[in-house]
Amino acid sequence: MNKQEFLDALSERLQGIPMEDREKSLEYYSEMIDDRTEDGLTEEQAVKAMGSVNEIADRIITDTPVEKILKTKVTPKRKLSALEITLIAVGFPIWFPIGISLISVIFTLYIVLWVLILCIYITAFSFAVSGIATIIALVMSIFNGQALWGLFLLGCGMVLLGLAIPVFIGALKATFGFIHLTGMCFKGIKSSLAKRKDGAK
Repeated sequence: MNKQEFLDALSERLQGIPMEDREKSLEYYSEMIDDRTEDGLTEEQAVKAMGSVNEIADRIITDTPVEKILKTKVTPKRKLSALEITLIAVGFPIWFPIGISLISVIFTLYIVLWVLILCIYITAFSFAVSGIATIIALVMSIFNGQALWGLFLLGCGMVLLGLAIPVFIGALKATFGFIHLTGMCFKGIKSSLAKRKDGAK
């Protein structure tokens, strides 16, 4: 792939972002290729060193603010006809509530998942506090001369503290995993929005 083919392919993948951002990116990679050819590489080698067009495009799209992508997506490429405006206006009572309902359901599910993770943290905290309280009760039992009861409390306290550790670790893993999943979903949504309507990749 030569320089022009690379830039054409990259431009095609960046059709969903604002024109000024697309032109800046193309100019940047054009200069990078020129710099590498000046260093002695052939044009094909310089292009190959850039990496995959799709990876570069995904990185640019990820760095582009979502509001810019949305503005590019919803801005009509041509003036709407009277029929299209009428259909949008007539269909508003249908598509607007459906859209709001869908967004509400997704947002609710997102909150519910965070609440479930919070419940895991609360469970771990409860185990830890109960374990510490049981060990404190053990000391009081020994002072009261109830050694056997104290040993029982010691066992219960160690079990509760032992449970708190893996539950807390599980909560941490769930937190980081969900944050990573959220980032991946957000990146996927941005990539989908930035794709051309004709499905060009």
